[in-house]
Amino acid sequence: MGCLLPGCAYIAQAAQGQFRLLAGRVPIEEALETVDFTDEERELLGWVPRIKSFGEAVVGLSATPNYETINPDFDDVVWNVSACARDRFDSHIYRYPIVGALPYIGYFDKADALEEQKKLQALGWETWVRPAGAYSTLGWFKDPLWRSMLKWDLDRLANTVLHELAHSTLWIKGEGRFNESFASFVGDEAERRFLESIRREAPHVWTKHIDREADQAAYRLFMHRLVRRLEALYDAGLSTREVLERKQQLMDQARRDYGQMEWRLAGYEAALGPDVVLNNARLGQFRVYNTGSEVFDEALERFGGDLSAFVEASRDLPSLVGRGSNRKDPYDLLKALKPPQ
Repeated sequence: MGCLLPGCAYIAQAAQGQFRLLAGRVPIEEALETVDFTDEERELLGWVPRIKSFGEAVVGLSATPNYETINPDFDDVVWNVSACARDRFDSHIYRYPIVGALPYIGYFDKADALEEQKKLQALGWETWVRPAGAYSTLGWFKDPLWRSMLKWDLDRLANTVLHELAHSTLWIKGEGRFNESFASFVGDEAERRFLESIRREAPHVWTKHIDREADQAAYRLFMHRLVRRLEALYDAGLSTREVLERKQQLMDQARRDYGQMEWRLAGYEAALGPDVVLNNARLGQFRVYNTGSEVFDEALERFGGDLSAFVEASRDLPSLVGRGSNRKDPYDLLKALKPPQ
């Protein structure tokens, strides 16, 4: 497994980008009075305090000063770079001083991301560069909203805010796959419950959410099946040449099969289009954000569907993981998680 500690140049650009993002923060109430937002941006921004309040008061996510401000001049994205071996799911790992090991790295400048991609490809890695609309500093800074987020639909904005609040609630150092899967699960569950709570006042949002939820479920099922086929191939003991040939056949067939499926939303319909990256790096990131969904489902069921009780109990997981030879798998701990008697 490849590992890299981000160097001084990376830290400098990240610090510069973070400073630019934080320096332009304005309280949401002030921004609504002083910034020349479009009507659509203004309406979407007005929902944020309610989303955040729902996450904290109803779901039980940590109350933080995050997302109480917006940088109205930050209309960019962060570029996420990930890499994986060509013939197996062996991700390139970056080690960070505070958050631990993660299978990706972020850049504020796309040129820097593409330069990192070029270096990784020269070393033989498959790569994927994608825009990330948000990230969490896990309470180290008061994370603001970005102007670019106001281009989204309400359900995506709600999911992102709730996902990032979940990171602030639970983070296990060195467990990137578990952390992202936990935040994805809690973010999805919390988003659905929030949108259901506003169903009468925003019925069009709920209708689109139902379509998105259906497409998302079908997409995840399709990708999980593809990952399992590839895992079986990679474990079959074949030569590298045979693995790569059969892998390409599986990828080509996956694109054809996906193109025959019926989708409700254009974004999902185009997700495996001919010009879209489909390789181990992308599938590796899918595994990071979508591992153990059945374990999370079963855990929530043990709590009788009470999401806030599940979140509260999950807060103990970081202290239970341990260190060194005594370190426990957080998924095994999750399987044993139960409501207090």
